[in-house]
Amino acid sequence: MLYPEANDQIVTIHLADTSLDPRSLLGSYVSSPIQLGSFEWKDGVLVRAMREGKWLVFKDIDRASMEVLGLIKPLAESLAPGAWIGCRASIDVPNRGKVRASERFAIFATRSVVPSTSGSFPSPIFYGAHKFQEVMIDAPSSDEVKVIIESRFSRLGQPLARAIIQMWTGIQRLGTIASSRPIGLRELEKYCRRVEALIPSSHTSTSVETSNQNVIPVATLFPNLTLREEFFLGARDVFFGAGVLTAPAQAHSDRIAALVADHTGLDPERRRWVLSGRVPAFEEERDGNGDITAVRIGRVCLPARPPKPMFLIAPTRPFAMHKPAVCLLSRIATAISFCEPVLLTGETGTGKTSAITHLASLLRRPLISLNLSHQTESSDLLGGFKPVDARIPASKLHAEFLELFGNTFSRKKNIKFEESVRKAVQEGKWRRAVVLWRESVRLAKERIESKFNEDAQ
Repeated sequence: MLYPEANDQIVTIHLADTSLDPRSLLGSYVSSPIQLGSFEWKDGVLVRAMREGKWLVFKDIDRASMEVLGLIKPLAESLAPGAWIGCRASIDVPNRGKVRASERFAIFATRSVVPSTSGSFPSPIFYGAHKFQEVMIDAPSSDEVKVIIESRFSRLGQPLARAIIQMWTGIQRLGTIASSRPIGLRELEKYCRRVEALIPSSHTSTSVETSNQNVIPVATLFPNLTLREEFFLGARDVFFGAGVLTAPAQAHSDRIAALVADHTGLDPERRRWVLSGRVPAFEEERDGNGDITAVRIGRVCLPARPPKPMFLIAPTRPFAMHKPAVCLLSRIATAISFCEPVLLTGETGTGKTSAITHLASLLRRPLISLNLSHQTESSDLLGGFKPVDARIPASKLHAEFLELFGNTFSRKKNIKFEESVRKAVQEGKWRRAVVLWRESVRLAKERIESKFNEDAQ
């Protein structure tokens, strides 16, 4: 049976975050937005989920701190099978008493594990693991992977989907090393999404018999060599083009590159040229006024925003469009076109920020640069309450009031009124200032209404 009203009923908490503490889950006192100088209690995400009856998912529970696990264990105990019928989950909040959850509240936890050489999975050893009922979820079988890919990426067609799955399976058989990222179903879906975007609209899938399990080579499906080179570069970005290339990692990357080149129909010489000698095309499309309308890098075209002063980002210094820079911009542009987050890794001064700044200036995109450090807090990114002197916003509001008042009434005839407002603002008598401001607004409305009535007559 489906869970009723499933939309917005699941709350996910990533326990691998080292900054997470029990206060974030239970709640704490925060500055009151209504009464300045006072504090009020605000429930944490765990307590809110309990009261509202939402499902709570703890991701990577085996990587949580001992403080957080010590908080989760008694909550899981209250949902144990030995509890009496109708018993609801509960938790003790310091200085706030016991909080009982809604009847629809439920807890789930996940952990990601890698099977051993014998195929078995390690048992959970985190604190309070025996309070959870463990369910092992196996990886999809080869037949299930085919169903997933063929249904999600219908433009690939069955022959190409099988060829990609065969290549992905071969990469998995090569294994992983300590400095490389595991290649799973997520990487396969990302690669299929890139290949699907490269397939020309005029391409029609080759018809094959359903019972025919033979895989048709990619070179047979796509004789165009340039297109197969793009397939290879997409596999580089997804499967073996990331990470710090130490000697073992470089050797492992070369093995994956050779396997992908073999599946895409590229000989070793062509493979080396695509990786180290090929430079993607870079073109700036302009309109009749000479303004950039789009930037085309390789097969990706990124539209630029209309020329407005507020979006104009002038480069601080010239940017050299040499071969490594163009290749880097090509990979960044491809990730942007698929809305994928990008992590640029390199030593200081190698041009990581400069490349993004130059691309943003070409596309007239607003760019915000944040220098993170150990002193950076979440409030620096999300915002929060901080003490503010009321005279600062009041003085700005008073300046706007004087401008509007002078355009509406005669300032010579209302010198005493302006002096009263100015004195109230300077002395911090905000009630008096607000009363005078509202009175001026009322008089302004009466004047405007009377003028409209005169014009109507």
